[in-house]
Amino acid sequence: MLNKYNDNNAADFSQILELVSEQKFGEAINELKKMIAANKENLKAQTLLEHLEKIVEYQNKDIFSSTNLDMDPWLE
Repeated sequence: MLNKYNDNNAADFSQILELVSEQKFGEAINELKKMIAANKENLKAQTLLEHLEKIVEYQNKDIFSSTNLDMDPWLE
């Protein structure tokens, strides 16, 4: 069975980079995971995956999670 993803194949990364430029981070992460599953030694894919996961983590942080919005002391 031929490996669909090749570490040296720029076309594989161009598809992923196109997804990233469109801010389709979830799809890009899924493609990177497929690429890593096919070749666990692909350092480029592993590094990009780590970066994208951090981006998604920061985007999904709830900035209001620690504030008390329902019980304002001046409204009691």
